[in-house]
Amino acid sequence: MQVDKIAVCKPIETLVNTLLKKGFAIAETKISDYHFHELSFILKGKYTSEIDHISHLKIKKLDDATFTCLCHWSTVNLIYE
Repeated sequence: MQVDKIAVCKPIETLVNTLLKKGFAIAETKISDYHFHELSFILKGKYTSEIDHISHLKIKKLDDATFTCLCHWSTVNLIYE
């Protein structure tokens, strides 16, 4: 599954694609709120220190495994293997 095949905001698309390139796989995708196009992604992969330095415009890192966009409140949650 590729993130560019679903309607998602550019910041989340960029973040998910960055994580896919780092070896993560999308485990689950769901729409949290249809009206606001709020999406939720769960990605699984191995932790690397590079994740601590991921920085994208309009993305806020909430903790070691949770990112959210500031435009639609979509989230990306990481599960480390």
